[in-house]
Amino acid sequence: MRRAALLAVAAAAASACAGPGTVDLKRLPDSPLAVLYREERMALDRVDAIRDLRKRRTPSPAEGVIRLETLDAMFGGTPEAQRRLRDLEGRAALVDPHTGDATVITGLPPGARPLAWSPDRTRLLLAGRWREQVQLFVWTRATETAEIATSGPREHPMGCLGPHGRLVAVEVWRVGASVAGRLLATPPNGGGLRPLTPGPSDILPTCSPKDTHVAYVTASSDGATAIAVLELDAPDAKPRVIARGTDPAFTPDGEWIVYASRTAHGMRLFRIRPDGAGRTAVGLSPDDESHPAVSPDGSYVAYVVSDDNDRERLRVRRLDGSGDRPLVTDGDASVPVW
Repeated sequence: MRRAALLAVAAAAASACAGPGTVDLKRLPDSPLAVLYREERMALDRVDAIRDLRKRRTPSPAEGVIRLETLDAMFGGTPEAQRRLRDLEGRAALVDPHTGDATVITGLPPGARPLAWSPDRTRLLLAGRWREQVQLFVWTRATETAEIATSGPREHPMGCLGPHGRLVAVEVWRVGASVAGRLLATPPNGGGLRPLTPGPSDILPTCSPKDTHVAYVTASSDGATAIAVLELDAPDAKPRVIARGTDPAFTPDGEWIVYASRTAHGMRLFRIRPDGAGRTAVGLSPDDESHPAVSPDGSYVAYVVSDDNDRERLRVRRLDGSGDRPLVTDGDASVPVW
């Protein structure tokens, strides 16, 4: 009965996609979104796994905790319920923005998770398992082939691609029962990854498509998550903390960073200049919003809504906050990159 009710909710959400002020999918850019896609059966199994995990632990209200727990699960040293949840995260797929249809990408490493497109949208950075580790891979769209980009002894579960082939990667390691992370980056003239930040709580980087700035998530003085901005070629400079929040994403012109931040009504989307000016809300939803991804023309933002049924729905609205509609209605999709 409960699953039937969830299916009814999904059907109602799909039928609500039309109305005054909604986004016309035909006007969206042609470039596909890379996502983690779960067909309906897997999505419902994931709901069961989330609720099982919730029964086994005290709910954690701290912003960013879920993301760190997911990172911890990549190491395999977590309770069975959480490993089960990891196995139900979905498969990397490309979503047609005009139809919402998802096509699974084949030939990827186990557990492949999309992270970022290159500025020209020809290459896709992913995290996947390699010899019992999580490492970064680059999938080339023209040839549909993936090559490994990082290697051990430590794991690299997150990263982004900047102009001229620059790679920024998160390096993680164990500190007792916790996981620590710092940023590494390739030099401007090529070569291996070098430390960019000292850590130990630097994750989720996003590279500016236009210059050498990188935004990332770090811990603020009170332990909450914050967005910091750093110049790649000036690693000795002090990072500028510009806002409390998580999941940063640059607009294609590099002029804005879209991110999610906790409010009195839950997680909501905002945008802000890289220098910390101009903080503005990007629309409003009755549910938690996360993982914004800005369209290649800079006019739209795709994002994930976590509803009361523990489903993750991919939606799209204009960057100015107007219009809103579901993008994928057959199954769930998360962590979009556009």
